[in-house]
Amino acid sequence: MIDSLDTGLTLHGTWWWLLFWPPVLWFVRHTYQQTRPPISTAALLWLQLLRSLVFSMLLALLIAPILSYVLKQAEYPLVVTLIDNSQSMTIREAGTSRRQAVADSMSGGLGLALQRSVVGIFSDHPVRSTWSNVLGTPTSGQATNIGSALEQAPRWGTERQRLHAAVIISDGRHNLGDHPVAAAQELGVPIYALGVGSAIPPDDVQLVSVEPPGPMLSGHPAVLRIFLRQWGFTGRRAQIDVSLQDSVVASEVRRFADPGVLEQVDIPLPPMPAGLQSLSIRVASMEGEVTHQNNVETTLVQVRPHRLNVLAVTGGASPDFAFLHRTLAADSSLTIQFFTHERGWIDKVDLSDLDVLILHDLSRQQFGAETARRVEQFVQTGGGLLFLAGDRQANSGGVASSGLPLLVPTRPLKSASGPPVIGQHGQHPAIRHTDDTGLDWSRLPPLLGMASALERPAEGPVLLSVDSTPVAMAVTYGQGRLITTVGSGFWRLDLLASGVGETPQTIRRFWRQSVQWLGLPEATRKVRSTPEQAVVKHGQAAQLQIEVFDELMQPFSNADFNFTLNGEIHRPTIQRLGAGRYLASWPNLVPGSYSYELSATSQDVVLGDDRGEFSVAVQTLEMSDQRLDEEMLQQIAQATGGAYRSLAQWPELAEKLSPPPSLDRETKHAAIEVAQSWWLFLIIGGLSIEWILRKRWGLL
Repeated sequence: MIDSLDTGLTLHGTWWWLLFWPPVLWFVRHTYQQTRPPISTAALLWLQLLRSLVFSMLLALLIAPILSYVLKQAEYPLVVTLIDNSQSMTIREAGTSRRQAVADSMSGGLGLALQRSVVGIFSDHPVRSTWSNVLGTPTSGQATNIGSALEQAPRWGTERQRLHAAVIISDGRHNLGDHPVAAAQELGVPIYALGVGSAIPPDDVQLVSVEPPGPMLSGHPAVLRIFLRQWGFTGRRAQIDVSLQDSVVASEVRRFADPGVLEQVDIPLPPMPAGLQSLSIRVASMEGEVTHQNNVETTLVQVRPHRLNVLAVTGGASPDFAFLHRTLAADSSLTIQFFTHERGWIDKVDLSDLDVLILHDLSRQQFGAETARRVEQFVQTGGGLLFLAGDRQANSGGVASSGLPLLVPTRPLKSASGPPVIGQHGQHPAIRHTDDTGLDWSRLPPLLGMASALERPAEGPVLLSVDSTPVAMAVTYGQGRLITTVGSGFWRLDLLASGVGETPQTIRRFWRQSVQWLGLPEATRKVRSTPEQAVVKHGQAAQLQIEVFDELMQPFSNADFNFTLNGEIHRPTIQRLGAGRYLASWPNLVPGSYSYELSATSQDVVLGDDRGEFSVAVQTLEMSDQRLDEEMLQQIAQATGGAYRSLAQWPELAEKLSPPPSLDRETKHAAIEVAQSWWLFLIIGGLSIEWILRKRWGLL
């Protein structure tokens, strides 16, 4: 913003030459009082004016006047103010909503400090506004995306002014999009954060998350695990109901423990019919709760008609296989057999009876050409393969070659330099966690061994890696699926996680979920889709992972799609991930159950179709947690060299919120000089006209 402070005109010159002007004018008048021959009065007046004008111009040359134009301006640095306009700003604390607290601060002086800044509001997306109506805009959105607001801030400037700083006024409860600290660092300017609200949450009961029991078996009971958190109701009892198709099938009464503590509640479920079942979980509302929107959740449960039939074969005894044995034997949804490799085993087993085959650390001699051919045929026709390569396979130089895209080490394993890193954004079913109780892979110690050299590069979605070297990869092959891993010491990760008081579920869950994913029937579908989350919160984008294959069951990367949701055309945004994989996203769907159908086409030729279901829960991201997130705002400020204060402490940042202007003085000069040809032309022209007139009238 630029303000004009002052303007002015000044005139400079050698002004004492003006003393000669009256004598010069008197001399001209006296000279023309007597003319020979006499002429008319009008002609005499013209001659006097011309001679006076010429003498005046000659005097002006001697004076050399200089006209100066001075303009003083104040250029204020460009500051963008971002004000949180999400629904969490309607939370009332001490009788006043957070939004009203912002309005009161604006009228109390904060508005004056920020009046020269560009202002915008944001919830799930940012919108530029004006100071005249920014606080009159109703709250909107079902989520808060601070990152997208920070990314938009520099685009609200002008070409003349680059962004100097940003001010964010928010409760800091970011729950959508990429982490805002990364966006803040990319902004490259200081960010000054003003926190709205209290870190002490209002009275509320939150149904934080639901962990479905995994694949259930028809006719068998199971356990549904939920996680609660409450403030203000310690010692009170609340009833939790689980409903299937509007009928309550299970209930549990819970006495709340300490405030803010994540409480686990296990609810026994009765036997349910086979198929995909939608369960609604509701915590009874408590009088005095700030909101009831976070008391309800929905989850989908896959009920299978029978257990998965699994065979596990190992090349020899090892701690890793013993750990795998214990983990899978504890899964009641599996019928599993374990045995150590013996010559000719492949001829003694009817692979067509299996859902999943596990091959653990077979050497080159144990996994020969005939075994490789039979296993490839098993996967090609719809089976699931979990292929684990360890020290034995690496020391033997790998295994017999096959068409399967396996991770095969060709040299002895080396020590891993760090913990495994999750790929696929943690959304692949084999590594996905449905709650916050699982241990983060980044907090685990390194594996004892990882691949030092692979037979061929990885081709497919990498689930786990160390220094860009794949540790686990998931691939759809033909009509079946396979997960291939290379490494040793998974048992050690589980042991150390248990030894330091952490939950060891991460590693065990990885093996169990891998087997469950491998056992899903794929038939001969050329188009396959899987919801990234069976249940998404209101405000989150519903996303589908899609795989497309051609007639030869090779990945097809140039497909177009047609979609319907609940029978109506509803096209999502499509992101091409490569190797025949796509990600479809529907943002801002209203709560409810959705059935989707999709067809993949290429040049009007239908490649295949698929269908499925997902749900959008009534609970919004906004109401998942109503506390002021001071830590998030502090991280944003510290990462950019800014500062954080509560809204009431804004005067401490007054100079930062309204930086002083830089003064700009612009001066322009206009001078009369002999060298200026137009000025000399006027003098010569005046003398010439006078001479012509004198000759015309016959004057001497």
